[in-house]
Amino acid sequence: MKKLFISCPMRGRKEEDIKKSMEKMHNIAEATLGEKLEVIPSFIDYQPPENVEKAIWYLGESIKKLAEADVVICVSDSWNWPGCRIERDAAAGYGIPLIETDIRYIAPDAIAAIREMERSVCCSPNA
Repeated sequence: MKKLFISCPMRGRKEEDIKKSMEKMHNIAEATLGEKLEVIPSFIDYQPPENVEKAIWYLGESIKKLAEADVVICVSDSWNWPGCRIERDAAAGYGIPLIETDIRYIAPDAIAAIREMERSVCCSPNA
């Protein structure tokens, strides 16, 4: 059975919403390929060590899991999610087949998270 890596937007989202998105992405990948896929657990629920850039640490852990993948599903609009963009680029660069899906189909809550992040940056007193 092929192994599926799910590159799912996580920043600013609730664990419950992330897991729902991952299930949707799993279903899309299986429907696209017409076969059952074993999901590589890419939701990291353990904590990084202290004094590290957490987002980069989580990305590093994720990339380790990506190395096991036969196929990757990711969001087509990954530019809003730096970790997703890097995972997508790594898969493409190393010849791992990609399936892309629109964020609106798998994570409508993420659109609100993006808008909130943009608002906090553009409206920050330090901006």
